[in-house]
Amino acid sequence: MTERESSIQYTESTQEEWPIIRAQPRSFFKAPLCTDLSTLEADIALIGVPFDQGTSGRPGARYGPDAIRDAPRTYSYSDPQGQQNQAEGFFDVDVEDEMLRGVVMADCGNITVVPSEVVRNFDKITRSVEQVVERGSFPVVVGGDHAITFPVVRGLSNFGPLNIVHFDAHLDYSHDLQGVLLAHGSPIRRCRELPFVNHITSIGIRTARRKPYEEAISDGSLIISSNRFRDLGPQGVADLIPPAENLYITFDIDVMDPSLAPGTGTPETGGLFYGEVRDCLQALLSKPKPSGSHGDVGHPLVAFDMVEVAPPYDSSELTVQVAARLILDMLSARFPSR
Repeated sequence: MTERESSIQYTESTQEEWPIIRAQPRSFFKAPLCTDLSTLEADIALIGVPFDQGTSGRPGARYGPDAIRDAPRTYSYSDPQGQQNQAEGFFDVDVEDEMLRGVVMADCGNITVVPSEVVRNFDKITRSVEQVVERGSFPVVVGGDHAITFPVVRGLSNFGPLNIVHFDAHLDYSHDLQGVLLAHGSPIRRCRELPFVNHITSIGIRTARRKPYEEAISDGSLIISSNRFRDLGPQGVADLIPPAENLYITFDIDVMDPSLAPGTGTPETGGLFYGEVRDCLQALLSKPKPSGSHGDVGHPLVAFDMVEVAPPYDSSELTVQVAARLILDMLSARFPSR
């Protein structure tokens, strides 16, 4: 048999074994889509918020949710036979097991953003988070600029008292920007004004103006700069953060060093690196609820967001990969495999 005949025979014999092509929806981690929140049945509900009307500098974070959906990843929601809702998970070489196995996710799509209507858009975000909570699912909100954190937290009023851990290069505690209260430089200040928000910790801060800094300290916030983070180490930082009855994490991707996350509107030199952030998150999320708190059983993390991923500045697609992996890290710490 000639080499050509052998090649033809091989092709013909293997074609029958090729799988039938299946359309794959564009979704976070290939999770099934949920187009109606009233029918949501999932452990985790992922919501995209393509909003960057709160940006004072370079825009582009509105493209973040879909870019993270398309990020190259090793995680596959479906099992090898394409059966949905099986949640195969992803294999972690350190744990030597699949993470998030059996944990049901749903991609609830993107909030529809109305041009120039910031207040209406924020009301839509809050209502969506409230609906997810009512359905008993865990909200993961992917932005979008950092202004969206305020309406997300506003939708978590059932979880008071709520502590916030804020990863960011910037303090985001300005009272206003030229009289505008709802911008990406003030979401932590707006969250502080919510009656059910308790303690706030800001981690990785590298840029802050004196007045907002002093006001944050006066209001009881714990501020850990990137230099102090390295002095303390990931575990030392986690140990400083007060235990929470209920916890929310807001993660601005610009807390990372620009060498790892260049795709953001306001990069700052001297940021944190993936390994130390992952270790800090794992240490933080392994802390138990305070003794005697309401609902001692269960994990204190009730929701989180990932914001300020701006694909127009992410030519290498490295930023979206880092963001996608950190989302998986937080979910893996929150939801053990089944």
